[in-house]
Amino acid sequence: MNAKRIFIAVPAALLVLGSGMAHADQTIDEAGALACVNDKWDEKEPDKGHKLVDYAGRCVTIPDDPAATPMATDDCVGNYEHKPDGSWKGTGTCNVTFKGGDKISETWEEGSHLKEYTFKYTGKDDRYEGVMAQDVLKVMPEAVSVGEDGYYRVDYAMLGIELRYLGKKAS
Repeated sequence: MNAKRIFIAVPAALLVLGSGMAHADQTIDEAGALACVNDKWDEKEPDKGHKLVDYAGRCVTIPDDPAATPMATDDCVGNYEHKPDGSWKGTGTCNVTFKGGDKISETWEEGSHLKEYTFKYTGKDDRYEGVMAQDVLKVMPEAVSVGEDGYYRVDYAMLGIELRYLGKKAS
């Protein structure tokens, strides 16, 4: 199983797994699942639509044998920034402690790196909000294809976001 670390703004009692969510009173027994607890999620909004988040949390990979000690635990701290244009970024550090006591420190950086634009298609009055295919090509080229008409197409599902319909342009 390929576990993905997912950090979501939720109370510390909520665990986040690589394959779903569980509440603190539930047993997690899926071997290989990554269980994380948010210890801190301090969110500020200095400007409308601009959020800054300080994060701290712990993760453990569920071992094959429920009675076994986990192979490693992660203690992580970081910051997230959500911008008014819909883009976001995050950076931080995780200290990983292995079963035998060995430790490593790793830094991480992630983000959408994608600005959202309001646009309309040539010859149409409908307005949309979404990403620019040329921007997507730089960070996730597999989410862009070329249609029979020669225009780029963005697979929004691969990006985990939606193309938003804003309605007709006011005359």
